[in-house]
Amino acid sequence: MLLRRTLASVAIAMLVLSSSCKKQSSGPKLTLRYHPPAGADYRYTLEQHSSMKFESGPMAQMPQQTLTMKMYLRQAVVGPTDSGIGVTVTIDSTTIDSPNYPSGSFSPALNQMRGLKSNIVYDPRMNVVHAELAGAEGPSPITNQIERSIKNLVFPLPADPVGIGDSWTTESELPMGQMGGSQTPAKAKTKLTVKEIHSEGADTTVLLGVETTYPTDPIAVSAEGQTQTLKLSGSLTGEQLFSVSKGAAVRSNVEGTVHVHITGGFAGQQGSDMAMQQATILQLDNAK
Repeated sequence: MLLRRTLASVAIAMLVLSSSCKKQSSGPKLTLRYHPPAGADYRYTLEQHSSMKFESGPMAQMPQQTLTMKMYLRQAVVGPTDSGIGVTVTIDSTTIDSPNYPSGSFSPALNQMRGLKSNIVYDPRMNVVHAELAGAEGPSPITNQIERSIKNLVFPLPADPVGIGDSWTTESELPMGQMGGSQTPAKAKTKLTVKEIHSEGADTTVLLGVETTYPTDPIAVSAEGQTQTLKLSGSLTGEQLFSVSKGAAVRSNVEGTVHVHITGGFAGQQGSDMAMQQATILQLDNAK
């Protein structure tokens, strides 16, 4: 159960989303489009430090759960396809360390993840046109969450040219059930703001401010045969450096605290309060 919650928090922390642009600057504008060189091979390290603590309710006496995950990824640009630009993302290896669990406790889940490939097709604005997970023995909560995270490693680009001070807002579905028991997915919103633009040689990089906020309406979820209601608050903030010529994130760091009020199920009618702290770093190690 903890592993599912942890992977869900990874997905939340990495959520990247789809767009509307808000003009604020009066300086030079830059049109951001996805045109990576065919055959490019990018290797990334994704590292996340997370902690979870029940602050009230039946599980308040439970010790704080802390976890560090490090994942090594490879992104290979296949090239143009009929519907966009093809990319294959491969999970080379993953480690998880936690003082709350004996060494090797996560090995079965990590072994499932090794070698998983996600074949993705992006349009010129980096919206996902198609994605499928290859190498998995079958669908599972773990592989579904990993597929969602891999698809969302990058932010879709704005429709209009942007300059320093411009921003656009994107949104994506949270991997935690349906809003209020309806068929409308619960979504988080991410605001991206252009902070700096640099041109060095043939490359142009754009530094983006990133702020993700969560829906305030109740979210109904089913867990282990029980229905629970979640209310979220808090935000994740940070930066991402995007290379226009590579069509890739060079680095990204996002951190913050998400507070969750849970009612129903194990939390009872009085409810429980939980705080999840996250710090996620994505780093391009080399590019060929």
